[in-house]
Amino acid sequence: MPHLLSKLTKCIHRSHRTTKSVKPKIICEKKYILKFSRFELMPDEILLEIFQYISLIDLFNGFVNLNFRLNFLLRDIRSGICIDQNDDKINQSLFSTLYYFSNQITYIHVDRYPLLNLDIFPNLRSLIIYLPTTKQLLSINSKTMPYLSRLWLGIIAQKDQIILCNTLFGSEQFSKLYFCNLFEFNLNDNINSFQYSKNIRKLFITNCQTKDFILLLSLLPHLEQLEICISNVLSTFSHNLTNFSHKNLRILKIEFAEKLGQLNILNSLISFVPYVQRCTLILINLIKIRDYAHLQNILIEKFLELREFICSIDYYCQLTSNEMSSKFQRLRTKLPFFQTMKVIPCEIHHNQCVRKTWINKTFIPIC
Repeated sequence: MPHLLSKLTKCIHRSHRTTKSVKPKIICEKKYILKFSRFELMPDEILLEIFQYISLIDLFNGFVNLNFRLNFLLRDIRSGICIDQNDDKINQSLFSTLYYFSNQITYIHVDRYPLLNLDIFPNLRSLIIYLPTTKQLLSINSKTMPYLSRLWLGIIAQKDQIILCNTLFGSEQFSKLYFCNLFEFNLNDNINSFQYSKNIRKLFITNCQTKDFILLLSLLPHLEQLEICISNVLSTFSHNLTNFSHKNLRILKIEFAEKLGQLNILNSLISFVPYVQRCTLILINLIKIRDYAHLQNILIEKFLELREFICSIDYYCQLTSNEMSSKFQRLRTKLPFFQTMKVIPCEIHHNQCVRKTWINKTFIPIC
């Protein structure tokens, strides 16, 4: 890229005059045009298209202040920036680039950059930051980022969880935020101080407790898609929402990180989302046929409009999974619901035990 920029900028006509004395002479218009490079003879639309393929740092170092026309065009671009944790370009040039294009940056993707000031990006639409600091979390609000529509946050310190809760469910919420992807989210049991978030439509959480599932649903009345991993199946519910039913959730994906009590917890969770049309489950070690029968009953009884069911069950190559190979034929005969289930053997153990089972079942919608 630097080699390309050197070629592009080498012959660009600069607006300032050279310090050497030049004899005055009359130059015809045709000859004067030849003083410009071929690059500058391109129309503005082509130059703007070229700029979209050049990083902001290279644009700043290669084109800023070359002449008035290029400065004018650079102020018209909309772009983003990705900052890697091990990026050797994190220097003064990056600071200058961020401040110069601060009003034009629409997305930021950063691993870890504590010095990044998020207060200077008023037109930000998408933000991905894997290791945010407390100061950066405080900067993520509707005043500094009124147009933010996609938010992706990684690991957050426990003491900063309250900041995230206030950001999403406080009195001053984002008006355009519809997508959130969070590594971890812990809601305070007392949700009376929180308000409904009417704009979030998609929510992905990598690590969440059982007690927070129903609380999140109650605070997100217009949520349409939820993907969540339950990390603590032993956590108890502490709310008065026993008769609550979410009306708008249509896509649900639940993954369990623990085996203990997963079907009983699943039965409780999906009772709050009866109108889901596509359900994906990732379970662990369903050994007995009665467990599959229980799962079938849960799906048939709880879901009223289910159209597609996807289920993946991991067995982690345990000794007990050796017995499952002979049971699957009986399972398909006894429970026709699982006739399309595929058995994936363990290649490490020469296909002698079950590694995973997988099913994708489509239901005919009821008109």
